[in-house]
Amino acid sequence: MSKTISLAIGLAAMAIATPAFATSTFQNTCSNISFVYKGNDAAIQAVCLCSNGTPNQTRLVLQGISNQNGVLTRGSGNSTFQQSCGTIQILVDGPNAVMSAVCRQSNGSSRPTSLSLNGINNNSGTLVQQ
Repeated sequence: MSKTISLAIGLAAMAIATPAFATSTFQNTCSNISFVYKGNDAAIQAVCLCSNGTPNQTRLVLQGISNQNGVLTRGSGNSTFQQSCGTIQILVDGPNAVMSAVCRQSNGSSRPTSLSLNGINNNSGTLVQQ
């Protein structure tokens, strides 16, 4: 089998195995977007417009984000990255929403890392994850 065919098969298998995450749209109708703690949980806080145009302060607990040797990684369950990462920020640049942080590695050093925040939307003034 040629290298090109092998590469194409490998890429197709990765596409099947990797779940697609929908693009976030909350940043289009929300402002004052920031990272906060809700108890011990990591969350996004924002002021989002309701369907009638009134602003509403809302929070969404982030799920399934962990620190894997200094790299923010998406998984399942409760987020744990906040236990070993600092300087956590939510950055919005046009259609992209990204969480950035400086996370500890297994050797004790730290490194900057980021993760796209996908599937977060404004549902009439309330942040929701799909």
